[in-house]
Amino acid sequence: MLDQDVSPPIADDRSEPSARPTVLVVDDDTVHRMILTKVATRVGWSATGAATYEEAVALIGANAYDLITLDLTLGRRGGVEVLHALAAIGSATPVLIVSASPEAIREESAGVGNVLSLNVCGSLAKPVDLVRLRQVLSGLRERSTIGLAPVAAPTFR
Repeated sequence: MLDQDVSPPIADDRSEPSARPTVLVVDDDTVHRMILTKVATRVGWSATGAATYEEAVALIGANAYDLITLDLTLGRRGGVEVLHALAAIGSATPVLIVSASPEAIREESAGVGNVLSLNVCGSLAKPVDLVRLRQVLSGLRERSTIGLAPVAAPTFR
């Protein structure tokens, strides 16, 4: 008779991390991009940064994101052009505008996104209130985690 181990395999003690919702942080300012990425990570997002229109469009084309934070000024090409690129691919990804542009410009840009049938879920002014940013990202993460779309709102204050 052959010796055969019939005991069940030993379970790996390392639990696989649960899938975190993903956010693409689009901002040409290194410090702002780093702050947004760190705050997003701390409240449960898996964050990736993009500094330019070209980098953002390439990442959006190659990956699925649960949220995009979008600065409106990106150097040669701006955030509204990113909105047009998202519309061109029929994106349903929620977009949170985070910009130092005046509130009227942020609202107008959100309106452009909504006219393009995008899910612009709000905007935050820079410099960003970190407590408010955490609240907004936490709320959006909770909605994403349970499969709900973010509630559209013109401006988070």
